[in-house]
Amino acid sequence: MATLQTMNTALTTYEMRLVKDAKLLLTKNEIIQKVYHFFGVLSEEYKTLTAAKQLDTVVSTNAKIAKGENYKGLPYVIMDYPRAFGKEDVFAIRTFFWWGNFFSITLQLSGRYRQRYEAAIEKGIKEDAFDGWFIVTSEDRWQHDFDEDYVPLRTAGEEILHLSHIKIAKKIPLDKWDETHSFFKKNFTLLIETLCG
Repeated sequence: MATLQTMNTALTTYEMRLVKDAKLLLTKNEIIQKVYHFFGVLSEEYKTLTAAKQLDTVVSTNAKIAKGENYKGLPYVIMDYPRAFGKEDVFAIRTFFWWGNFFSITLQLSGRYRQRYEAAIEKGIKEDAFDGWFIVTSEDRWQHDFDEDYVPLRTAGEEILHLSHIKIAKKIPLDKWDETHSFFKKNFTLLIETLCG
């Protein structure tokens, strides 16, 4: 007769402590709700910043905020604003929270949006406007983990700008939680001002 031990489902001491702690998941849910609310407030601030610049190439004027439980096994919250997701044409500024890791902001351009804004991004890079930013060197547009495919913009060669898409990102660690509001506003403003000249 199989036992929990032989089925390899026995819990370690640490796992037993967690499974008995109902407050753990309740607190996690409260934190996710706080991030979700924060992104909602931030989306209104982003709308004000983009309205002043009349970013007319972007299809949607509404922010999309979503949360999930399994980006590489961990909870997350994302907000895309402004955003336009077509089959080939993508424009998105993504605000991202990843449990246990960081907050980040990402600009993703492909298709006609890449063609329209490539020169503005190149100009910003040459003027050292993107201090602390990374560029994604792979064709995988949907990874957000700052792995080896994320190269500091200041050390990236110009050939990287010839990928089928441009994806640049900056992150802030979770232990700087109280600085995230200014981090997002500053870097969102940088992106909008760079794109709109």
